[in-house]
Amino acid sequence: MSEPTIYSDTFGLFGVNTDVVLVGVEEDYARRVTDLLKTELAQLEREISRSNPSSFVLKTDHSPKDKWIKCSPDFFDVLLLCSDFYEMSNGAFDITMGPLAGLWSSSEEVSDEEVQAVKQCCGFDKVELDPEHLRFRFLEEGMQLDFSFIELAYALDLLKPMLKDEGVENAIVSFEERAVLALGHHPVGEAWPIGIRNMQDPHEFLQFFEMKDSACISDGTVFLREDAEGMQERVLVNPESGEVVEGVKTVSVKTGAATMGAFLARVWLILPENDKSILADQLRDIEIFEAEYLEDDIRTKLTILNGEGEDE
Repeated sequence: MSEPTIYSDTFGLFGVNTDVVLVGVEEDYARRVTDLLKTELAQLEREISRSNPSSFVLKTDHSPKDKWIKCSPDFFDVLLLCSDFYEMSNGAFDITMGPLAGLWSSSEEVSDEEVQAVKQCCGFDKVELDPEHLRFRFLEEGMQLDFSFIELAYALDLLKPMLKDEGVENAIVSFEERAVLALGHHPVGEAWPIGIRNMQDPHEFLQFFEMKDSACISDGTVFLREDAEGMQERVLVNPESGEVVEGVKTVSVKTGAATMGAFLARVWLILPENDKSILADQLRDIEIFEAEYLEDDIRTKLTILNGEGEDE
């Protein structure tokens, strides 16, 4: 039996490298499919990504209070999704924390007064949506939107049906391992083994997810540097307190819908354990891997959500 053809391509979008691997697809057709993916991703980047200096989302920064902002259907779809996640998490998932993250990034010492002052222009409850007219407005001055912790997952959820519509059954799309879509099976196995790296030693893996028609999304107070030679800190703010989430920890989520994975990865870093348990009771067919990097140890935990609580 001949080996299946494997087509691969790498390109940059959303400020990261994007790797596409298509299995069992003739090269010319695989190239055309990949070009379709690039076009779709580039359009989405121009709408929602702050990594693109001419993006629509950047143009909305600090829009005047109460001024309606007309947007595209895709942009509004992301807003609605983030609104749902904000409600589901009691505010822990909040795409308006940019000003607070900027405050903490710009100074080693931040006073309570500064935090409270900047919090005035944060909070998704201060964003009003008008679905009928595809528009939104800020209810405070100085507000901004940041989709950075959901944009890659949203992109994967767009690409998944596109690939299937083009007849691609087995494929991998990976945004530097931060967001990975696995379709079908590996060329020599029933599933794609997706590894979660040790941030202190990127050549070592702490966990493997066996993936088929699913996504793996990772978030954390640190992320792997572009050269894969260590970790870099990320400022992650707790929306309720306005304080930076402490500790060196990451969360990786395996799930069917990538955006649900991005939601859970973020709120699992913020919510107290009791709130996580309440949320977990409503979910199923999801695996959550947590890693906390202590001074001389790595504490890990795998939680499997099955709709009846948690298995660990």
